[in-house]
Amino acid sequence: MRYLLETLEPQAPDSFFNWNFFDPILKQKEGFSPYVWEDLALELLNKNPDLKIIFEAKKKTDADFANNWYAQLDWLYQQSDHYEKAHLQYPVYRIK
Repeated sequence: MRYLLETLEPQAPDSFFNWNFFDPILKQKEGFSPYVWEDLALELLNKNPDLKIIFEAKKKTDADFANNWYAQLDWLYQQSDHYEKAHLQYPVYRIK
């Protein structure tokens, strides 16, 4: 039991995560091409009015985001079904 706790708990000093066994979850395998994704992002916003409201609010409250077209496309990509769900998701879960 202790072995499992020490190796699977990501913050443990000798965890598999600290030994880089789970590095693939940190790397995004799929991405987007801005010239292709731009039209799809507009279509995504038009089909999802709630997402459009959140997007517009983010642009009003975050000046850096509002002035960065790539960050806007990336944010929309992360909200879409095209974004890989396993990215940054640790593959081990704790049950209490």
